[in-house]
Amino acid sequence: MLYNHQIRIMKWMSNKYAYPLVALAVLASVGLQAAWLSQLFRAQQVQVKRDLEQAVNYAARMNDYLSALKGHEGSENFRNFFLSDQWVQFKQAYTAMRAQRVASRYSSQIDKDSTIIEITLKVGNTKPKPHRPGRVVRVLDPGETIESAMAADRRDLKRMDSLVKQECQRNQLNVESYYLLYNFDTGKPESPQRWKAAQQADYRSQIYAYNPNFFFHNYQLVVPSINQLVFYRMRYYLISSLLMLLLTGLAFVFLFRVMRSQRLYTQARMTFTGNMTHELKTPVAVIEAALDAITRYQLSRDPVKLNNYIDISKSELKRLNLMIDKVLNLDQLDNGEVKLRTELYDVQHGLDRVVTSMRLRNGQNGTTINYLPSAEPCFVDGDPLHLTNVFYNLIDNALKYSGSSASITVSCNCDQDRVHVCIEDNGPGIAKIYKERVFERFFRVPDHPDIHTVKGSGLGLYYVKQIIDKHGGHIRLLSEPGKGSKFTIDLPAYHEV
Repeated sequence: MLYNHQIRIMKWMSNKYAYPLVALAVLASVGLQAAWLSQLFRAQQVQVKRDLEQAVNYAARMNDYLSALKGHEGSENFRNFFLSDQWVQFKQAYTAMRAQRVASRYSSQIDKDSTIIEITLKVGNTKPKPHRPGRVVRVLDPGETIESAMAADRRDLKRMDSLVKQECQRNQLNVESYYLLYNFDTGKPESPQRWKAAQQADYRSQIYAYNPNFFFHNYQLVVPSINQLVFYRMRYYLISSLLMLLLTGLAFVFLFRVMRSQRLYTQARMTFTGNMTHELKTPVAVIEAALDAITRYQLSRDPVKLNNYIDISKSELKRLNLMIDKVLNLDQLDNGEVKLRTELYDVQHGLDRVVTSMRLRNGQNGTTINYLPSAEPCFVDGDPLHLTNVFYNLIDNALKYSGSSASITVSCNCDQDRVHVCIEDNGPGIAKIYKERVFERFFRVPDHPDIHTVKGSGLGLYYVKQIIDKHGGHIRLLSEPGKGSKFTIDLPAYHEV
């Protein structure tokens, strides 16, 4: 009762504190990662917009330079002027003044020796009339017509858009985009529908003039969505964050498994401590029955039976000693340090002694143990003490779990290479999910409804499998609920070298 109470307290403490703390830690980790990624996402959005603006700005400067380049390819000063930030800022300032209803006169003349750009601004002293833009006067270069100027504008617009795309590709700004044109005279978009749709876009560049000689239209780049590019730039951060959360989750899962295993192990150890007395009583009961039979039936007059019972008692004392050693040397068994003292071992003789001992112990309980030996001798190269104890464990388990009407069948047969030992009972059987786990250390199958309390340490089948494996054999379990269990042991047959 004390052990069970301790287990319940430990489980309650684990559930009360461990699970809420882990849940809180996981939520905190997810929250911190989400906050960090959200902040990073906004920072990346700003950076993407800045990079897009720089790309359009550079394209506008380059387009100005290429438009006026003819005949000035060798002039470094010419190049530096049209590719400078100051020139673009000057153009942008002039374009922005159009919104203030400032009348202007613009003319440009590009000669071999110099470039002349004349801008005249006319600012009214009184408040301008509403919806009346400033008047623009354009002065064309000599020999230039309005048609040729408009054709050049279309050419420069096409090149401007191409330069923007090239610059975006060069800077890995892979986004879906389009451009808007604004009438330079009125400042209104050429396509109101596209302008309206652009108001919902993630990014719109500044409005740029794309020709140094004349102004028919202004250019604006529109990117409907930059989120895909932002996520792409954040891919390593996202992967690292997901890995961090995954590793955190796995760490907690591992922690819970360790805690659960530790709890199960502690529970098993407590159960083992409580039940070990019963296990140790098994050989004591056999010895007691043998001595009782010697006294009751005065077997001193029957030396053959007397010697037989004495041999059984000696065997049980050896098994008792082995059980004690088994408990004291569990670590050695786990680490594979148990040393086998192998010799020529008659499997059928060992089974016969175990069956005789079990019959003596359970003779008054209404149990039946049938032994079906092989007609041929079955020898293995094995440790007599350990293999005898294996048979004791399997038959004892069959008797315990089969109840008062147990019917056990023990059979042995062999061929040239293998020795087969089969122990079959009429017990409640074992469910499929437990077939592999029954050989685990301290594991015990949950009680069958027809069985009340069956004492055990949870070490028997674990010990059996370890010893069989050390002898180069294997053990199999065939069982179905309600149809009993059948353990089959295969051991290498003895061959003289």
